[in-house]
Amino acid sequence: MCQKKTQLFVLLVLCIFIGSCRISGVSMMVSAVRPLDADCHVDANRFIARGSLNLNATSTYLVAIDLESVLEGVDTEGANEHLLASGKENRIVLTELTRQYFIYGEGGTSKQILAESEPITGVLEPNSATLLTIPLSMLGSVGVSTIRELLSEVREGAGLGTEVAVGAEVFIRFQLYGKIASTGKKVKTAPVDFPIFIYFGATLPICEDEEELAPVGPCGLYGGQDGFAPKCCVLNPTNGKCTG
Repeated sequence: MCQKKTQLFVLLVLCIFIGSCRISGVSMMVSAVRPLDADCHVDANRFIARGSLNLNATSTYLVAIDLESVLEGVDTEGANEHLLASGKENRIVLTELTRQYFIYGEGGTSKQILAESEPITGVLEPNSATLLTIPLSMLGSVGVSTIRELLSEVREGAGLGTEVAVGAEVFIRFQLYGKIASTGKKVKTAPVDFPIFIYFGATLPICEDEEELAPVGPCGLYGGQDGFAPKCCVLNPTNGKCTG
């Protein structure tokens, strides 16, 4: 079981890294997971395959994903270059995002702790050369609350104090759903597992007079995701950045 899980995870990571996996019956696919900077700009030169999250600093894990369509979009012309059918008819309208949360234990055992879904919007044009990059929260509010409760139970059961870091690696298996605009046929991506080590770490710092929490994390958050450590500083009132 452990070996199978590892092989599946490696395959999914390779699919994201090289964007070359084609799965039968899948009309759209996630070709990359990318980081966002403090200004919510996508780093198109990097991709990420796992993350970490300090629940004492933030409950949000933000990324951007590249979506591509494997449907062809070819215009059909008749006499006198009259357009009979547009390739745009194969565009996909996004409708839903689903997440399943898994915790893996010893010997390859796994436990699904939650499944949730939420509506999502976007239009994916046909042809794999056209990418749609959208921001995405890897964790839903119910998912965060459930994980926080589980980690709190572990801490209490072990008799640990609040100053001791407690965490677990959680696999978020996400899929995006949509429908083909011209036919209404429902389509979805293949499931992708994204592991995040979620833990109780250092709490947010208490800032001195005139200082504020710096927007160092993705999209101006206070840190706690991956290597973004929370800190205090004096903010420039013009651009909202640290002055020092």
